[in-house]
Amino acid sequence: MEKKILVAVDGSATAQQAVDYVGLMQGALIRELTVTLLYIMNPIPPYLRRDSQRNPESFSRVRELETKNRKQAGGALGKASERLVRAGMKEEAIELKPVPRASDAARDILFEAEHGMYDALVLGHRGKGKAAEMIMGSITNKVVQHAERLPVWVVGGAVDSRRVLCPVDGSEGSLRAVDHLAFMLGENPDTKITLFHVGASLGNYCTLDFLEKDLAQDIEADLMHSDGKCMDDFYARALKVLAEAGLKQDQVETKTKEGGLSVAGAVMEEVASGGYGTVVLGRRGENRSFFLGHVSDKVLSKSKDMAVWVVG
Repeated sequence: MEKKILVAVDGSATAQQAVDYVGLMQGALIRELTVTLLYIMNPIPPYLRRDSQRNPESFSRVRELETKNRKQAGGALGKASERLVRAGMKEEAIELKPVPRASDAARDILFEAEHGMYDALVLGHRGKGKAAEMIMGSITNKVVQHAERLPVWVVGGAVDSRRVLCPVDGSEGSLRAVDHLAFMLGENPDTKITLFHVGASLGNYCTLDFLEKDLAQDIEADLMHSDGKCMDDFYARALKVLAEAGLKQDQVETKTKEGGLSVAGAVMEEVASGGYGTVVLGRRGENRSFFLGHVSDKVLSKSKDMAVWVVG
């Protein structure tokens, strides 16, 4: 089945890394892929447009700016397309789409993404040291926060690993992430996926300071038992989804990290130790620790030389 993704480019090194990631993935893992490269052109100042209606000199300046904007867009789109072709993608599978900015860039990207019937939207983001833990960059951040129906792939840095990690918590949100993963990477014998679960911990629900030790241990044991049953059921459903997408049993690994670290901390530790290049996350999970704004945005902000798929 054909997959259709939208990649936002602007000529920056960050956008080029996002394009290179798509080239890496389509070359080895994603079959029947078509890509639309989107460039949001700089707007013409409204006062200049108004003035151009009655002033020939202003009209000439507007035409000159429009030509400059189209040339700039064409250059960025052309370079992005060349990178995909060098990665092995056929030219006929690539569409170039320069669009005049109608609102702010984030809104325009979302409008195209949601109205163009795409399977995913791909963006790059810049790392900014400690500040990156709170902000990914205004455009990328806005898009991720508001693209609730469309999976967003956020590429941070140069990705060279094709290993895929999918953190799961037994929720419908996690199952949607697995389903998107299966659709994009299914029917490929080279695909390797790890379903990663962070075991239930009372610390992820509430502080232990006010609880007696014995009571805390009893509650922790109950949580672990409930979590184990939940994950058994979840894995049965998830493995069925992956199998129906053409992935064999030996292509999928399940892994559990018990207690200790926060969910985000455990995910990032696994990414580092396992050398993963892609992390696939559900937008919302079983409890508040997995809402976007907690695990997902922490993983996004800490991502370096990896891509994070946020699936609504």
